[in-house]
Amino acid sequence: MGQAAARGARLWGLLVLLCAAVAAVPAPPAAAPLLCNVSLDSPPEERWLPVLQHFDPAFLRAAVARVIDESVPKWVHEVIRPVAAELEFIMPQPFAREIVGLCKALGISLGDGILLNFAYESTAFCTSIVAQDDQGNIYHGRNLDYDFVDILSKITIDVRFTQSGQVAYQGTTFLGYVGLWTGQSPRKFTISGDERGGVSPKEGMVITRNRRGPADLWPLDPLGGAWFRVETNYDHWTTPPPFDDRRTPAIKALNATGQQNINFDTLFKVLSVKPVLNNNTVYTTVMSAALPDKYQTWIRTVK
Repeated sequence: MGQAAARGARLWGLLVLLCAAVAAVPAPPAAAPLLCNVSLDSPPEERWLPVLQHFDPAFLRAAVARVIDESVPKWVHEVIRPVAAELEFIMPQPFAREIVGLCKALGISLGDGILLNFAYESTAFCTSIVAQDDQGNIYHGRNLDYDFVDILSKITIDVRFTQSGQVAYQGTTFLGYVGLWTGQSPRKFTISGDERGGVSPKEGMVITRNRRGPADLWPLDPLGGAWFRVETNYDHWTTPPPFDDRRTPAIKALNATGQQNINFDTLFKVLSVKPVLNNNTVYTTVMSAALPDKYQTWIRTVK
């Protein structure tokens, strides 16, 4: 072999090694959140007390104050706090009683407990994907994006809600919020905000709601080539703004993955593509109602 050929072979070998190294780069760091059990058999005011024992009350009070002060307009403070005593008329049971118990345990006002739940609901961003593989299995994943990543990543928890010794449903939430934006009812359905996946083929749908109920239903249509649906914070029939287009990269990654290759691992990789994964992503969840034991959430760290 001549010197030029040998040099070329060495360069080719280095290129192959470099490509292999790049391909082997793992997704950004991720860690599982604390897993807690909440008993629906307990009185609503007491359900969250065992969970609170895992956290420093002073840190939680400071976190509540920051989230409220930086995300809720002052005029809302003035409106909500005086009517906090009428909580039962603002929020249905058992959520109202759960908030009462949390506020009492943390030593914060009932008004702040209400404001915290409103703040969580009003400022979240997300990317949700429901997909069906070529065998008819439904997979569901989501990134939840939010301000205050430094705080929320520390109070993100996985919760199993149990009743009579059985898991009634489970999900991922921020401590202090009494609902679920991400979760599943085992072997029935999974849900993330406005997107829902079932257990049988084609049982996946994006549900766009207004105050009166569903305004648009956008189901999977695998026979028509629509084996996945991607939903971000913009209605699917509109064009997302250029400064926050997470939809296009997600679609491109899903098409590159292919229906025959979609599974829990590849869906996680799609949700790890930037800017689907971004500096405001608090956690990623992948799930399938037919395989409830595979429910998995990762707290994300983007560098």
